Amino acid sequence: MDYSTETEGLILAQTHQRSTRILTLNRPNKRNALCQALIDELLRQLEIASADPQIRAIVIAGSGAIFSAGADIKEIAQLDGETARRKRYLEDLCHGMKQVRKPIIAAVEGRALGGGFELALMADFIVATPDVEFRLPEISIGLIPGAGGTQRVTAAVGKYRAMNMILLNEPLSGNEAYQVGLVSKLVESGKTLSGALDIAQKLASQSASTLMLAKEAICRADELQHDHEFERSLYYSTFGTRDMVEGVNAFLEKRAPVWKTPS
Repeated sequence: MDYSTETEGLILAQTHQRSTRILTLNRPNKRNALCQALIDELLRQLEIASADPQIRAIVIAGSGAIFSAGADIKEIAQLDGETARRKRYLEDLCHGMKQVRKPIIAAVEGRALGGGFELALMADFIVATPDVEFRLPEISIGLIPGAGGTQRVTAAVGKYRAMNMILLNEPLSGNEAYQVGLVSKLVESGKTLSGALDIAQKLASQSASTLMLAKEAICRADELQHDHEFERSLYYSTFGTRDMVEGVNAFLEKRAPVWKTPS
């Protein structure tokens, strides 16, 4: 595979066969957690790829053995409800991904947790292995998913499986996700990037303008089923609660949280 490396840092940007841009989340020592600096660089690289007429598809992958462990908990610990609302935390990621008209393919190895899973759900294709672990564990630290997780997962797996995943913190394997239509393509372990590039090459053989129109039409139908603003408002409401503070501190201190009984 002829990759040419153009940028290194929190996002490793490469070009494959002149038509595909590969953006790799590059914080392996932090399990590719989505800190704001990484999100900013990802959005910048998405803008560059969007503006390049040679690029027909974009692949997002993770470095190392994991796609992403989700939002950076140390950054979350600094936010309360008012600050999260004022900063519109994660809204830039959601809107930035939405504005990309070219097809985006997520190549998911290992685990995609919380915001990492939600990032994959923002893509137009997900390539995964049968044993990949998808999980929305926010409730374990006193939060709820806030980047489309409650909406997209419910649409894909149904209300009752979504309750299991979000309220009970149950995982969904790559094989299970494929069976319910949440994963586009299953491949062997270590082959998700190759699988994503296969899809990208097929996309490159089609009319670029027609692909963008088709994506826009499908995403429009997808958006009509979801209320992302409502989800985000509830998400911000969880910031700064005593349970969120306890949950985040417990996570950082590597202990079980002690939840207070509501008065």
